[in-house]
Amino acid sequence: MKTLRKAAALLIRIIYPCRCIGCGELLDINKDQWLCADCSKDFKEPDGYRCESCGRHIDCKGKCSDCRLDKIYFDKGYCVLDYKGAVRNAILRFKYKNKFRYAKYFGKILSDYADSNILFRYDYVTAVPLHKARFKKRGYNQSELMARILAKNINSEYRDLLIRQRPTLPQNSLSKKQRQDNIKNAFIPAKNSDIKGKGILVVDDIFTTGATMNECCRVLKKHGAYQVDFIALSSRSNEE
Repeated sequence: MKTLRKAAALLIRIIYPCRCIGCGELLDINKDQWLCADCSKDFKEPDGYRCESCGRHIDCKGKCSDCRLDKIYFDKGYCVLDYKGAVRNAILRFKYKNKFRYAKYFGKILSDYADSNILFRYDYVTAVPLHKARFKKRGYNQSELMARILAKNINSEYRDLLIRQRPTLPQNSLSKKQRQDNIKNAFIPAKNSDIKGKGILVVDDIFTTGATMNECCRVLKKHGAYQVDFIALSSRSNEE
């Protein structure tokens, strides 16, 4: 039976050859791969300093300028990869090109990082929600797909704890101040979310200024969460 499964998997790879999620290059059909050799270099955790609050890669010890200047509501942040090169390409395909299968690989990246770097045991894992109109158009919430895999791998429970109650503009087209105004009061707790006194880990794909994540964490804290941390697959420099 095991031999038959392997043969079937190989046949599928021959008919539907795998391509690198970073650049689209054809991969060896005899290997279970997600990345070519060149793109795999971008998927390594960056060396150097990380912000003591949000966990993004920075140039010196301490906190990034966003975390120094803004009021933050999360207790601790974890940013795994730099949002550039093959990482950026893969995330954009994941979000906008119906490549929801990438969640399997990205969820493993988050799980491996959490296993090595996070000691806290969370009651719930949740995801930054999409507005229902955007969810309907895209068909899935990429952050939720990753969060469900992460929750299972760290022996926590996934729950939809937040609702995006109104549509918002895409954050990537806005200035920092516009992002904060755009996302203000966009989230409310889900019905029967059971937040009070809980430890919660919020998942997202990209962390930039932190406006969206900070608003999610503010709402969770306001409604009684004991500890609210976040983990992002990637982060963009706050100097960009």
